[in-house]
Amino acid sequence: MKKILYLIWIVVAGLGGAALRGMSLLQGYEADTGLPVEGYLPAMALIGLTIAVAVTALLTGRLGFQSRSSWSFEQMYGNMPLLLRLVCMLCGLGTAGICAWGIVSLPDQIAEQAAVYGDQILLPGRLIITATGAAWILGILSGLCMLLLAQGQGSKPATRFTGLCCTLPIFWCCLDLIMVYHENSGNPVLSDYSYLLLMIIAVMAAFHSMGTYLYSASGSGTRWIAAAGIAVYLVFVNAGGTIFAAWQEGSAAVISDLLGTGNTLRVGALALTGLYLLIQLGCTLGKKEEA
Repeated sequence: MKKILYLIWIVVAGLGGAALRGMSLLQGYEADTGLPVEGYLPAMALIGLTIAVAVTALLTGRLGFQSRSSWSFEQMYGNMPLLLRLVCMLCGLGTAGICAWGIVSLPDQIAEQAAVYGDQILLPGRLIITATGAAWILGILSGLCMLLLAQGQGSKPATRFTGLCCTLPIFWCCLDLIMVYHENSGNPVLSDYSYLLLMIIAVMAAFHSMGTYLYSASGSGTRWIAAAGIAVYLVFVNAGGTIFAAWQEGSAAVISDLLGTGNTLRVGALALTGLYLLIQLGCTLGKKEEA
């Protein structure tokens, strides 16, 4: 029962967080200054909900599933039903496809990051352009790793290649985290990008928890269930929030206007990654404790 309740809580809280985030994006900023409206209730409620989800996930992982820390990788993630493995493989393929489009649209992303000083237009330096391209390449490889990881989650034993499939998404998230911070380092409005940063960190922690089963199972079960739950919730908040805002405005173009090309593709790729983690989490919770 606790497994079902935990999963339902993550999904319901994520849907609620998406609605609150969407309202905050549309109405939570002053029109003339662009600063957050002081005391805006949906934004405050979202902060409270996020804290509640984080605390619940940590306590659930620590107290409800501590016995799983002694499980092997095959016990924790193996024997996934074929249909769910196919969906996970499609999520990985979709993530790789979105990141490939990120490379194609790199000129648009560079133009969006350009700064205007008088009659001069200053483009990002070569290092930033190279790092942005590298992040998309790592995203493509991570999507393919997700596909291959799901493909092997039938009855096959874990191998060193399985470890690589769990590790590459971590490097993708690390570099993407740096790029998001760089793009927003001069932005005084933390709410513009704080949930995006938290989502990337949570996704990275979820893949790290999966990978640790290949080396040391100690504590991995509690970390995985907590990190995956938080990651799925934050994906709902970010991706669902922008979709909610677009639905309220009646146009999908508002997503690109709110986030820009790079962030729109980033949220799309991480949304599919979140669906991947949700399926993985659901299958993990469905395992019997005496396994």
